[in-house]
Amino acid sequence: MAIKLNGIFKDGLVFQWGAEFRIFGTCDKNRTIRCDLIKDGKTVLTGVAGTEDDGSFLVCVDPADEPGGPYELAVFEDDREQIRLKDCYAGEVWLAAGQRNMEYPLARTEFAKYIIPKIGKTEIRLYDVPKAGFLDEAQAKAEEESQWVEITSENAGCMSGLAYYFAHSLEVRLDSKIGIITCCYGASTIDCWQSIDSLKETKEGLLYIKGFDEAAASLTDSEFDYYQKEYETNKKVYDDMINASLRYDPYMTYLEADMKFGPEPWPAPVGPRAVRRPGSFFECMILRIAPYTLRGVIFYQGEADAADGYQNEYGPVFKTLIREWRSVFFDDELPFLFCQLPMYISKDRKYMGYDDMSWPVIREQQQIVAIDVPNVYMAVIVDCGEFNNLHPADKKTPGDRLALLAQKFVYGFENVDAVAPYIIDARRGEGVEITFGGDYMLLNIATDYGGNDSGFEVAGEDGEFYPADAAVDFDGKTVLLSCPEVEFPAKVRYAYFSYGPTPLHAQNGLTATPFQVTLDKDLGME
Repeated sequence: MAIKLNGIFKDGLVFQWGAEFRIFGTCDKNRTIRCDLIKDGKTVLTGVAGTEDDGSFLVCVDPADEPGGPYELAVFEDDREQIRLKDCYAGEVWLAAGQRNMEYPLARTEFAKYIIPKIGKTEIRLYDVPKAGFLDEAQAKAEEESQWVEITSENAGCMSGLAYYFAHSLEVRLDSKIGIITCCYGASTIDCWQSIDSLKETKEGLLYIKGFDEAAASLTDSEFDYYQKEYETNKKVYDDMINASLRYDPYMTYLEADMKFGPEPWPAPVGPRAVRRPGSFFECMILRIAPYTLRGVIFYQGEADAADGYQNEYGPVFKTLIREWRSVFFDDELPFLFCQLPMYISKDRKYMGYDDMSWPVIREQQQIVAIDVPNVYMAVIVDCGEFNNLHPADKKTPGDRLALLAQKFVYGFENVDAVAPYIIDARRGEGVEITFGGDYMLLNIATDYGGNDSGFEVAGEDGEFYPADAAVDFDGKTVLLSCPEVEFPAKVRYAYFSYGPTPLHAQNGLTATPFQVTLDKDLGME
């Protein structure tokens, strides 16, 4: 059979400079595959490999020593040229993955109607991995694989808004093409994005599997088919209404759509053949593009886990995901940048005065992962949430903050303020004194918040939290709390709720990281 490259290898591709360029696909067994990178009519880089017994091959081409192009990629079978790709560039390649908030298109973000017409021509190229939850579906879509697209004002609106702002921020600093590979599926829990074997490595991962199996067993196959068909019918009716409205108002946000048409049909039925099941999107989407060489990963996910009640299990399972992705992309130190969840609470829960605290627990789990796992960095975006809206329209702030982390920790730029203010010490006296670290000069508590709206709470030995008044000390890095209701403070927390005020910011705009800590030091103690 003729050589068949993986679907990501198309005209206009961006490959990572400074690292081996991995090219993979299938052919007959016992064949020699050679890949040449050609520039200005001359072969400048090459790699050779044989096919395996199943016909698969992986050719590693020597690294390009600088960004640039255009190159042609010629692929040979036993010295006979079979494929030639054109307009290829060595550049910076990032995988943008997660659920709906990563997928959220630029056209539906805030201020898009003013921003998109000014984009013009960019150095950004996009490859969108087709959505698939089953291998046969993934194989069928492989025949209609998406292309590498050069982003301009004409097509930018369809791109992930967060990924666009991330790429644009890098484009300004780097003399290079920016290749973005998006790999997203709405309402996906974190177990969907790693293998069953990976989930089995931890007791928390086993709980995800057990929970799904128990839920799936509640319906017979025929019952699942019935409810799945009903769900798909209702979803199509809803999507058709949305798409019709978008033809007249392409900039309609998700919140505006909810207000106009109501929320989209949810939940989807759960059964053994459900699309959102453990391992599904890892197997059918991530493995579709691995081991394409990456500079790093940006990731935005976790809302679905809070909704499903897995907030306490999230951290260990997130760690195994990172470890597995680094394995399949052949890079044990692959930079992994992700968004901490913003503020959110549903209208019903807010008006009932009920907060199950699932969102702050997920945020805490995410922060632990960022602290524990090397080369993992967290963008704090608690100030970006919207009341009763799972899909905030501001995607510029998350994208820009991820880009700051990349500039500082991946590209090594100096004088980049990327690390949000975070607690480094807390001591009790007449009140509580909290010292913060991070990349900033001065802290500020927004003047439109005060008293019970400081975001800070203090508890005594009984564990009952009370709002605290907060003020920034003269050094600009210490916050002083007073709470008359608590005589002997035992715990303190900030922004530790699903939805509420987040007034503590640095002078550079970075918002403070939520936290909850036990007080075990008095003022004056070392």
